[in-house]
Amino acid sequence: MALVETYAVLPFTLANGRGARVRDTHGREYWDLYGGHAVTLLGHSHAAVCAALRAQAERLTFYSNVAPLEIRERAAQRLAAFAPRGLGHVFFCNSGAEANENALKLALQQTGRRRLAAMAGGWHGRTLLALSVTTDEKITRPLDGLLCSALRLRPNVLEDLAQIDASIAAVIVEPILSIAGVIELTPEYRGALRRRCAEAGALLIFDEIQTGMGRLGRPLAAGEHDVLPDFVTLAKGIANGVPMGAVLMSDAVAAKVKQGDLGSTFGGGPLACAAMLAVLDTIEREDLCERAARLGRAMHERLRVGPVCEVLGRGCLIGLRLCRPAKDVQKALLERGFITGTSADPSVLRLMPPINTPDEAIEAVAGALAEC
Repeated sequence: MALVETYAVLPFTLANGRGARVRDTHGREYWDLYGGHAVTLLGHSHAAVCAALRAQAERLTFYSNVAPLEIRERAAQRLAAFAPRGLGHVFFCNSGAEANENALKLALQQTGRRRLAAMAGGWHGRTLLALSVTTDEKITRPLDGLLCSALRLRPNVLEDLAQIDASIAAVIVEPILSIAGVIELTPEYRGALRRRCAEAGALLIFDEIQTGMGRLGRPLAAGEHDVLPDFVTLAKGIANGVPMGAVLMSDAVAAKVKQGDLGSTFGGGPLACAAMLAVLDTIEREDLCERAARLGRAMHERLRVGPVCEVLGRGCLIGLRLCRPAKDVQKALLERGFITGTSADPSVLRLMPPINTPDEAIEAVAGALAEC
């Protein structure tokens, strides 16, 4: 085949999708509770996103950042308004890895330090700085010697925070470590982390590529419990499947950014900005943050059935801790018409459905789990 085979793939070929359902080339339908790695925030082929893309494509499909665009400026203003106060400066790029790479690069540049820190089990991308803070030895070991030195902190272990010192440029964390097995950082830990970073002069980065854009039942995890990082990185659901990433930064960080410090040919392109604006409009118009919170509560209430011994996470980022291997349950659910995801924890199955998923999908997967 022409495609380089780098991915483990589903045993069918998808043809189309609408909302939280997809259909394969044989006509079989599935509930998509994985959303293409948490990307289809509003579901597949959402009407408002499709309309925005069509309208923008008829006006201007692309121009680089050398030319100011009204839609790019409007997108930045809307995203800054969606974020908590204090993160009002936006740099657009194309992916989560690119967003994290740029946040980490700025932290190294602005502090003059050469070490980073991250959570053990964290996942931040496949570019070099992002890989430096990612826990996956099979892809990091071949690059030993090229990656930046990075301290690993155990999630929610307060005594580890004392290791953050004047050598650390930045600490990057996922508020919920998704791939690690849906491990949520506690409010106490996040508060202590923010204080320790301030004491050590290290910048704090919240990687909200999976937790952001309303998925947890609030716009972002940043700002919750009065914990405000210096950066937030976004991607995945930000434009509902159109490639886009963003770095939100504080006034203090943005004030030090000079022309030439950051760049991205396709970042903030008009099509991506149109899609993102449609996503934000829909979240606000349909009160989808509250909808995501309600779906999360429903999954906690309904999904502790069959092989499920514990429900983790919140909103539409849910982990199911199982009494048998997650891959076995994933396969059984797929046979029953449900797409789900596994994690680095072999006993945790992940659900990352669209934040407007209908209630019937939760009831349906509860019934399927009871049969597994």
